[in-house]
Amino acid sequence: MSSNPSKLSRRALIRSAAFASAATTLSRQLPLAWAKEPKQTNNAMFQNPLFAGDYADPSILRVGGDFYMTHTSYRYSPRLVVWHSRDLVNWTPISYALPHLAGEGEVWAPDLVEHQGRYFIYYPQNGRLFVVHTLNPRGPWSEPVDLKTGGIDPGHVVGPDGTRYLHFSGGKAIRLSADGLSVEGEPQEVYKGWQFPKEWETEGFWLESPKLTRRGDYFYLISAEGGTSGPPTSHMAVVARSKSPLGPWENSPYNPLIHTYSADEKWWSVGHGTLVSTPDDRWYFVYHGYRNGFQTLGRHTLMEPVEWTPDSWPRAPLGAKRGEPFPAPMGIAQHPMIELSDAFRAPQLKATWGAYDETDMTRFQTGNGKLTIRAKGDSPAQSSPLTIMARDESYQVEVTVTPQAGCGGALGLFYNKGNWIFAELKDGQLRVSNAKETLSTRAWTAKTAHLRIVNLSNRVEFSASEKGRDWQSLVANIDVSGFTTNVLHGFQALRPALAASGTSEARFARFNYSAPQTSR
Repeated sequence: MSSNPSKLSRRALIRSAAFASAATTLSRQLPLAWAKEPKQTNNAMFQNPLFAGDYADPSILRVGGDFYMTHTSYRYSPRLVVWHSRDLVNWTPISYALPHLAGEGEVWAPDLVEHQGRYFIYYPQNGRLFVVHTLNPRGPWSEPVDLKTGGIDPGHVVGPDGTRYLHFSGGKAIRLSADGLSVEGEPQEVYKGWQFPKEWETEGFWLESPKLTRRGDYFYLISAEGGTSGPPTSHMAVVARSKSPLGPWENSPYNPLIHTYSADEKWWSVGHGTLVSTPDDRWYFVYHGYRNGFQTLGRHTLMEPVEWTPDSWPRAPLGAKRGEPFPAPMGIAQHPMIELSDAFRAPQLKATWGAYDETDMTRFQTGNGKLTIRAKGDSPAQSSPLTIMARDESYQVEVTVTPQAGCGGALGLFYNKGNWIFAELKDGQLRVSNAKETLSTRAWTAKTAHLRIVNLSNRVEFSASEKGRDWQSLVANIDVSGFTTNVLHGFQALRPALAASGTSEARFARFNYSAPQTSR
């Protein structure tokens, strides 16, 4: 077989070695979760992001002293991970509302709510609205209930008389049954949005993401406008209020609540969020945004404080300074997120993993230090690869792969089925390829390969080793900055991925994700 890997420059090699050293040191410092109960301090600070990685369309809920959150799942299973916190800054996964893929299509922009002791998640899939419910957010959750009405971005609200409604994109709303599991009547337009200045550079008007909160005599309707993709200044969140959940709505004189006004800001296209209060009535806004220049990472979950004006409107005072530290909401120090590295000791996959377009999660068996993936499809991209959401502008991932005869075991970067790069070991050959061509091939006599990806600010190198040292560069200096929705559409993120294709199975061990500087 031929071998023609790209060469790194001497400077790039030095940078790569320094990166590996810093990343190795960091990986030893991060716990699997929060090893100790967070303690309250007088000077605890918080810094965005709240969730680093592609945690788009956050929906947050407080019940007493407990906070819960879920996000868009796209086509990844298990779907609708539910997270729990007692302090608003440190979060632990507690359940999957959709542990198995329910039908085809993507799950977007959910709304997590509680009503009379029961928890509901309303969500769109294939342009239709569904709901799951439970008495305990730790699960189990019900099977999906088809509401038999179209729409996206649902937002639940209960009127003064106890009547339940579901708002959705386009300023529309529909009445719900008392149990919240069916709709009554037809949708009606109840809100036309806020007209932002015509000279603002956006993707379009796009009235979306209605999220409703009641405070005092008013219902507050938070909506997204401007579009998520497109220019950095596209997105925003706007506020309207009414004494009825169906309006008429009065737009805030302080609109927008949040917006990216310049491409120089740290966070781009901020919007699509939910108001939440603490037990002592301090308020915060939880929303999403892109890291400046790194749309490949997807939309992170962000948070900032909200103040109420004397005339009872919410305002977010941080503005462009939302990337700077501010006092932690409950006085609890911010700890690292759950670690992405995985030694595969647990008998089930961590909540950090998601399988693309997969209906059979039994393909992935973990425990005793290994992950076994049953092969599927004829290429890594067609195998429903198992992915994580990268968190950092620069990072490194490593894994050990041992494929069985007829199976290809691979490590790669995956955007969607048509856009990816994988290094695959199969039947004595190590090949790096993308959707269009083979980038590198070489003979590989060992049954096992240690594979590594180094991503330095969207410039990527693939390497391999027989024993985890003396790494051989397979291909380098790959520009992945175009793996974004502005180029490829779909609102996806570029995710590190494991794959097994062909026949039989592949075994993986010692998956490690590290970064020289954490960004939560």
